[in-house]
Amino acid sequence: MNRFAGIVMFCAVMSTLATGCAYRYYLGMHGPSIKSSLDIHQGVEKDRDCLDCHHPDQASEAPPTTHPRFTGCLKCHSS
Repeated sequence: MNRFAGIVMFCAVMSTLATGCAYRYYLGMHGPSIKSSLDIHQGVEKDRDCLDCHHPDQASEAPPTTHPRFTGCLKCHSS
């Protein structure tokens, strides 16, 4: 592999690891679990349920997500 391709690959990997939370799911690490507040999250079964409260544009007391366009909330936050 030439030096330029190695640098490009390194930058791509580092940018993937440094942005968003999706990379944590793929590495086996998860975001904050909804199980820490079972009473509030009872009945949450779909990503839409999460975004109904946690979308930054919603008037809610729930902490807003920093990644409202990402799908897969429960993959990352239900462990």
